[in-house]
Amino acid sequence: MIMAERKSAKAAAGSSTQNGSDVPLQEFPMPKTELVQKFHVFYLGMTSVTRPIGMDIINGAIDNLISSTGKEDWTPVILSIADTTVAVIKEKEEEEEALVECRVRFLSFMGVGRDVHTFAFIMDTGNQHFQCHVFWCDPNAGCVSEAVQAACVLRYQKCLVARPPPQRAGSSSSSSPSADSVTRRVSVSVKRGVQSLIDTLKTKKQPSELPQQ
Repeated sequence: MIMAERKSAKAAAGSSTQNGSDVPLQEFPMPKTELVQKFHVFYLGMTSVTRPIGMDIINGAIDNLISSTGKEDWTPVILSIADTTVAVIKEKEEEEEALVECRVRFLSFMGVGRDVHTFAFIMDTGNQHFQCHVFWCDPNAGCVSEAVQAACVLRYQKCLVARPPPQRAGSSSSSSPSADSVTRRVSVSVKRGVQSLIDTLKTKKQPSELPQQ
């Protein structure tokens, strides 16, 4: 019986590969193109931070870099945002130089600073090391923040589509918690960052001496 089952399985596998040899089995079709948004901003630099999330961490990094640098030290760059990579590109006369390339999957937090021109995101580089990259945007950081948020959401959706269904209860319990914890952390961090942007813009529009109930 076992040999017969193996033969039938081989025959089925052979027929499937002959009928569609160019199409790999158990693979979801993914879009071949991705939307890339580019913004002309100033790159203030990068500083190490102690935690992967928190507006206090974002604001502290922004204040630190602004106080330690002058506008003449800021680097005019192109911030290229796609659903896989956020790249900081310096334009040269005949070519472009990538100063920083960050995988969106490792972006742990983002936010607009106290000044609506400032924007920063935190990258988890592994081994409990976190880097905060800070930018100055004109006329404000709203569009940049929305683009990074959209990239995170799109990457999260692609991860859900590409994630294989659990084979059985035992195997799923060993792999699912880590994936769930990562996607949950990213989604919560993005929501917090976007909410901070909304709150910041609201406070800028309303006089501080007239608090809203």
